[in-house]
Amino acid sequence: MHYQILVLLPLLFAAFFAAISPWLGRRLEFPAAVLALGVSLWSAIQVLLQTLAHGPVTYLLGGWSPPWGISFVADTFSAAMLCLMSGMALLNLLANREQIEREFPEKTHVFYTLYLLTTAGHLGILSTGDIFNLYVLIEVAALSGYALLSWGGARAQLASLNYLLIGSTGASFYLFGVGYLYVKTGSLNMADVASILSTMGGTPALAGAFAIIMLGLWVKMALFPFHGWLPGAYSQSTNVSAALLAPMTTKVMAYVVVRMLITVFPTDFVASMPELSTIAVWMASAAIVVGALAALAQRDLRRMLCFILVAEVGYMAGGAFIGNRTAMTGTMLHIIADALMTLTLFMAVSNIVSKRGSPAFGDLKGLFRSMPFTMAAFVLGAMSMIGVPPLCGFFSKWYLVSGSMQAGQYVFAGALILSSLINVILFFRIFEICFFEGGQEHGSHEHGHHEESVLDEVHWTRLVPLAAAALILIAVGLSTGYIVDRVIAAALTGSIA
Repeated sequence: MHYQILVLLPLLFAAFFAAISPWLGRRLEFPAAVLALGVSLWSAIQVLLQTLAHGPVTYLLGGWSPPWGISFVADTFSAAMLCLMSGMALLNLLANREQIEREFPEKTHVFYTLYLLTTAGHLGILSTGDIFNLYVLIEVAALSGYALLSWGGARAQLASLNYLLIGSTGASFYLFGVGYLYVKTGSLNMADVASILSTMGGTPALAGAFAIIMLGLWVKMALFPFHGWLPGAYSQSTNVSAALLAPMTTKVMAYVVVRMLITVFPTDFVASMPELSTIAVWMASAAIVVGALAALAQRDLRRMLCFILVAEVGYMAGGAFIGNRTAMTGTMLHIIADALMTLTLFMAVSNIVSKRGSPAFGDLKGLFRSMPFTMAAFVLGAMSMIGVPPLCGFFSKWYLVSGSMQAGQYVFAGALILSSLINVILFFRIFEICFFEGGQEHGSHEHGHHEESVLDEVHWTRLVPLAAAALILIAVGLSTGYIVDRVIAAALTGSIA
């Protein structure tokens, strides 16, 4: 069975069903969305098992062979990413049903349609073996993402418009670079392009195509100084939209950068342009420092997390361009780790906002006493973000620092260490407010309780998905050796020394 295409089809059918549900009955919207995501997750797991057992698998759409046909390709890393992204979308949806129905009572069908479409777009990005089809899927994911992020008031709409303008610019650069590459190679299939490039060498024209493609991807993944859209887009939107897209979009775009470097453009081709790699590493170092320092200036928990994301993008971009196997391993591991850390933290913040009404620091007092289970998950996510072993954030940072030291990129290594130290300050400041300062005076946002230090947790339907995300965070950290040896090393075979 071709599980690669089965990962995507249920989401597209469910999105269509959600769109027409006002005429069929809205009670089926949520079950249909959950079923679609569940089937996608199950299919992704089957793809991962196939790749672990037999190596990369390919599905030819319509039976047409490359370079004329469109192929869906999965190796161990992309299959693991399919499992991760479909699982995150499912957990976030399960946790936020009540909020979706409360905030969008007359437009739940629109929300579910957009939610499933953007998830399908991101999963398609992870699956495609065609660089033009990749552009189409980037736009499918982005356009539905813009609409999701625009819900949340006038500020959310303005932030989403800013994201649309900047994101469309990045997509245009990518498309222009792909067109230039097609003129020179005559193919759009990733494997075919890689084979042709290996015989052509690093000509100025091809170097220009590579640089333009990378520029477009850097804009889409919010690498400094192209990060301006991210803090506003994720801090002004609804909690459920932010909790889906913050862990997903930047990580999937970082995956695309990695895929370009290990599959499309040969190692010697990239090595022939050391200036571009140096620029990328310096931009990544600046992103890490700027993101961490900007996070220090925030007094809103969700906005603080958004600037931490800016720094995290720097981790992934820098490691990808350092050019050795250790750093690339760190980048790929950090894509997985950062997705889980961000999901856990944003889901915890969503729970907090549902009770306190605001993520402002002043509204966080006494949370350890009133919401102990939510805060336990938040602490796990924060400790992983800091880099405390045995959580997964520690191991990815270890590989990144080791790889940067091997390559003599001491500025990047220093930026990583500085960022981790700033994260200690950031999160322990939150812990101090939530634990040592008095309980919140105005009590629950939802129920109007005024007792100080009263247990006021969210419903178990929100706690269980959050607990699952936190436990997966621990499990991935404890399984790092297996992930590196069986998932990442297999994907890197023959690409980077």
